[in-house]
Amino acid sequence: MPQDVLHSQKMTLEAALGGGELDFAGAYLALRSLHDLIVSNPWVACSKTVEALTEVLKNTRYAPQTQSFFLYREAAQALVSVLVRRTDPPFIAEALTALKDVLAATDGSAHRASTEALGSLPVAVKGPKLDDQPVESVPSVTWGDISAKIDIRVDVSPRSVGRTLVVPINGGDNILAVKIAHGEEDHRAITREVTWMEYLRRADYSLSLRFHVPMPVKVRGSYVFRLEDGPAAISEERSYPRGCAMGYIADKDYFTYPNDHRPRKQLGPDAFREVISRNAWLFGRLACHGVIHAAPIPLFHNRVQRDRRADGGLYEWHRGGRLDRWLHSCAFPNFGPTGIRDFEHFTSFNGPGRQLYLHIGTQILSLLLATGSYFRNKDAARVGFDESGNPVDARDLFDRSLLQELIREIFLGYYHGFTEHIFNGNPPFHFEDLANRMVDAMGVDRHMEEILRAADQENMTDSAFRAFLQDRGYSEAEAKAFKKGAQDIVVYTGPHLGGFNQRISVPELIDAVGAMSALCIAGKYWQAQDPCSPGPCPESG
Repeated sequence: MPQDVLHSQKMTLEAALGGGELDFAGAYLALRSLHDLIVSNPWVACSKTVEALTEVLKNTRYAPQTQSFFLYREAAQALVSVLVRRTDPPFIAEALTALKDVLAATDGSAHRASTEALGSLPVAVKGPKLDDQPVESVPSVTWGDISAKIDIRVDVSPRSVGRTLVVPINGGDNILAVKIAHGEEDHRAITREVTWMEYLRRADYSLSLRFHVPMPVKVRGSYVFRLEDGPAAISEERSYPRGCAMGYIADKDYFTYPNDHRPRKQLGPDAFREVISRNAWLFGRLACHGVIHAAPIPLFHNRVQRDRRADGGLYEWHRGGRLDRWLHSCAFPNFGPTGIRDFEHFTSFNGPGRQLYLHIGTQILSLLLATGSYFRNKDAARVGFDESGNPVDARDLFDRSLLQELIREIFLGYYHGFTEHIFNGNPPFHFEDLANRMVDAMGVDRHMEEILRAADQENMTDSAFRAFLQDRGYSEAEAKAFKKGAQDIVVYTGPHLGGFNQRISVPELIDAVGAMSALCIAGKYWQAQDPCSPGPCPESG
């Protein structure tokens, strides 16, 4: 088709979209036509094209429509098509800035469509190809074998940290940790943990900030072994888990939690700020190299249904659903003063930008939630309902000014780690407003209820069913009075962020996480557009 005809078609579509007079169906069809034109003939796009697409995204007229997200997504993806199909940096910067300006001017479907479009930009991030450490045979060892290998403190009783036995090592600031697997899946996980420890100890990612990677230990020639007995101090008092295990030497602070609820273990504001901002940078820098930690904290939409849901009840943050037991999820974060930990959750990223955007969002959301729990854990007993049956109001535990600073440092630290540049300009959200909304949602336990559906009860044994109810506050007699599968049962397991099977109670948090993740992807993408002088990404504002 002649260029003048294509140009005329483009101008007609721009005029129709820019006028804002088209109905929903007409606007969608015009967007599809303009998008197709950009894909097949990217040279036709100009400043007027960017302006017309931006006006659609900012037009709230279409927001009440049930399918509004798909219209806004078409407009945002058309802008992305301009970005990825043009090669002239000035025009790319113009389109990129326009799309990011939309983030500051919109909410709801238009905001989500814009963040997801930015998050889909192709970035050159590829993780290492790793093979798990080979395990030809798993030797059986005793605690005495381990003691002979490592000079551990015999005068100190080992302590249990979950499924890990921990004991100090003589003459230093290190500990020996022995992590024991439960079943075949855990066996694969501890093998994977050894693989990542070995790799990260020798890889050079120029991690200028403190990040302690434990050293796995071989016992009888193998990193993975079967522990036949437990330490005497534990064996005499209680049973210990038997199974395949791995041992590693770690810093004494490896199991120190930045948001600990125990008064003598709590970090002061300055110490917490240093830990949270450093770990944000570490998560970002590793993600920059395709090394993703998939579970900074365990996040679920609905734990109770995870055995019968296709998604396992895991939280898909971009959907903005209710977040299950947020304080419980934050109890033992996989990061602390020594850096990131629990290496079995590391994975090598080799996918599209969209998946990377989701991983980044999970990590940033986890850091923000753990930060909220830091304030709640100043008085961890204040949770649930008060004596009158009203939701506990613990907003006075939050330092709003400090929270605002911490949110800012999480974003700036992660962005710097991931893009290797300092963020400049104004982000498309307000730190103060987000801090206030987080305090209002996280500081009052409005959502405590969870419903154990009859269908979920049918998947439980009788003993598991009764144990489930007793663990959640029902007496033994009350638990026995329920007939399994006869009816839905209300249990109080919160606080949750949102009512059961509803939206999250702080949607502003999801909007901000989406914007932060998108900005990281956009910043990384921009650097690749001018290899001679990548520079920082052009920012809005």
